[in-house]
Amino acid sequence: MNRRERLRTQTLQEMRDASFAIIDADGLHALSVAALARGMAMSAPAVYRYFPSRDALVAHLTTLAYEQLMVAMSEAAASGRRTPQARVRLLVASYREWALRYPWRYRMLFGERTADLPGDAGIRTPLDLAMALLVDLLVAASGDASARRTSGDQALDEQLRSWASIQERPGIPPAVATAAILIWTRVHGIVSLELTGMLDNHPLDAERLIRLEVDGALRQLVGSTLSG
Repeated sequence: MNRRERLRTQTLQEMRDASFAIIDADGLHALSVAALARGMAMSAPAVYRYFPSRDALVAHLTTLAYEQLMVAMSEAAASGRRTPQARVRLLVASYREWALRYPWRYRMLFGERTADLPGDAGIRTPLDLAMALLVDLLVAASGDASARRTSGDQALDEQLRSWASIQERPGIPPAVATAAILIWTRVHGIVSLELTGMLDNHPLDAERLIRLEVDGALRQLVGSTLSG
């Protein structure tokens, strides 16, 4: 890498850091090319040499935030010699911890897509990789217990098999796909309520609610008393 390339790489990293600083402080709506240029002591035209539009900048930052969340979840799930059930709990806990640490980045991931973000359902994101990791842990946790178990709804079972194929996990039992989707939707729902303050005036512990939902899904999948 020559000097010019090193300077460009360094400037790009500084732009990422400055952009996330704006987002973390005031939200995605506060990020503009002009705001970034002021924070970087650059001119707006200089920023456009790196990103042709605000949407392109947001798309780039969104991909980075997905990757950050994926890394946090992967590291948590790889912790020590623990049972698959315990690793599922760690993975889910890291998801909530990241969301609470970076609430505006979390909102950015699940907010309205910008024009430059990929709209093709077949394009996999780092979050899809995290879902695949969850599926793998659930397969390990269930063993043979879920192999022949279905939802009882033939049409839904076919949809679950299609979903598993999209996650690049073809052949997993519908019961595992169901557990993965239920864990994801319930945890996302509770975290979203927590971040928007909907639980503030209620004597409800989001962490305990999430643990209850995850253990319930694991118990239904495994069909026995949980341990580990």
